[in-house]
Amino acid sequence: MASRATYPIPHMTRLVRRVHAKVHEEALGMNSKQVYLLATLEDRGALPQQNLCDTLRTTQNTIVTWLNELEEAGYVERVRDPNDRRKHNVALTRAGHLALERAERELLRLEDEVLAALSADERAQLRKLLAKALAVPPL
Repeated sequence: MASRATYPIPHMTRLVRRVHAKVHEEALGMNSKQVYLLATLEDRGALPQQNLCDTLRTTQNTIVTWLNELEEAGYVERVRDPNDRRKHNVALTRAGHLALERAERELLRLEDEVLAALSADERAQLRKLLAKALAVPPL
């Protein structure tokens, strides 16, 4: 049996707490879930709201609140689905792309701060391991 000091979950929890303590919406320009929402739109293109709910694992009410804020900021727009005019898709705007770039620069700065004890190779390995554990393609 492994020593309790080597269990990864408590260490990951502590690391997440450290990150959350340092992430400030003011620096990102939005909350971290909204950053993920914009990144999803950038990666996948315009999507129906329900797809965003499923991807972000949140409720329709929460998505609507985030989208209203992001739309008001000019970062997303709701556009008619060309295949079904009754439906709307959510699309990233040019301003949203630029806001995402700014937020991602801040997240990279934060990563440098939080993971300063790791070498570039160790960070790359950590990214691959986290992506594998989460079953998503690595960045």
